Amino acid sequence: MLRSVGLLTFIFIVAACKISYADNNVYSGPFFMCPDAHGEEQKNLFKIIDISRFPMRIDSLGQLRVDGFAASLAASRSAEIAAAPEPTVDEKIGQEVQKLQQMAAPLGQNFDQRYVEICFATQAPPADQNIDGPFHYMPGYIIQTAITGVLQPMDSVIIPEQLYHVLSYEGPTSEIGNLRFTLTEQFWQKTAPYLGLERANGPNIQIFAPGLKGTEELTKLELWTPIKPIKIWPR
Repeated sequence: MLRSVGLLTFIFIVAACKISYADNNVYSGPFFMCPDAHGEEQKNLFKIIDISRFPMRIDSLGQLRVDGFAASLAASRSAEIAAAPEPTVDEKIGQEVQKLQQMAAPLGQNFDQRYVEICFATQAPPADQNIDGPFHYMPGYIIQTAITGVLQPMDSVIIPEQLYHVLSYEGPTSEIGNLRFTLTEQFWQKTAPYLGLERANGPNIQIFAPGLKGTEELTKLELWTPIKPIKIWPR
């Protein structure tokens, strides 16, 4: 059902099926990184693709509010846990996306209709090398106007002002998992250090082009990854 959920496609391969929903929550930090794919079993599900044709830039993003429906998940690097015989994470998150789409119409005046997907952790990963720790995934909409309180019964994420690496993608939605895999396995490990770029704690944000809802076969979006401040050395 959720073949188009970009953050899920890549991240939730490592998620165990311990899922809870907590509406009416406000998440304002501190935030930590979301887990990447781990283990050969998980990595074999993806492939490296050519990302050189996709524009990249460094950009800042002011404080942003996104309202939607968040799911709390416990991630594990264990293939056995990830393959537990329970409803899939995609199916569970699909329910949240449906709730969001139903809410968007009557609350349309409060949204600028930019659909986003956010992944964030609210605590540092544990020392155990086989466990990534709990994290959150939330499909939502950017709030356009100032609103007091959370839109019932939705959750709200207050994204702090931060510096980001931004990749613009246009193509099949089914390739988003491979795109993110390529970024984490190649770009951030091999290319970014030469550019002076390093990932930082903070929410990963996937912002879709105006009018898109993440369910189309072809999509256009931007992947915003938090980075540490860049040092510019004088010549």
